Amino acid sequence: MSPPAAPSAHRLDREALALAVPAFGALVATPLFLLVDAAVVGTLGTVSLAALGAAATVVSTAVGLFVFLAYATTAAVARRLGARDPAGAVAEGRDGMALGLAFGLVLAPLTWLTAGPLIGALGASDEVTPGAVTYLRIVAVSFPFMLAAMAGVGLQRGLQDTRITFAVTSGRPPRGMAMLVEPPDAGFWNQ
Repeated sequence: MSPPAAPSAHRLDREALALAVPAFGALVATPLFLLVDAAVVGTLGTVSLAALGAAATVVSTAVGLFVFLAYATTAAVARRLGARDPAGAVAEGRDGMALGLAFGLVLAPLTWLTAGPLIGALGASDEVTPGAVTYLRIVAVSFPFMLAAMAGVGLQRGLQDTRITFAVTSGRPPRGMAMLVEPPDAGFWNQ
């Protein structure tokens, strides 16, 4: 019996692009949404825009500290998938999402309670501070879901499916959310 043929360079290029293009789209979606937010809020005036800027700085820093959820989940899922254990891979992803949810449940009230001092530490003026604190507190409520979603991104990347990540990040939840309840040998995984 002869060894399997090595994959062609053309096929590997296609596979790399199939992963890279949606991943790139997912990466640029959030900054584009922030740009649109700034453009819309900017029409309300400079104080509103400054409040958004101060609060967004705290949000991006707080959430950015937890980016390890995406990277660690990606590695754990890919390792299990490589070991031909798709059920274990999905279990790793679920664990990562549960961990993200737990971290978010701690981070949200902590941010809510310290919103004033956090905005104050940035040097926001007395005129800007109330709007920034309000915006920060509203966004803080979503932290559990943001952090769980970061691990969900890791799950999808580990499963080598960046299309779902792109669809979710760009605001179009696909049928792929069934991954949370459907076992890997069910129909969704074979599409």
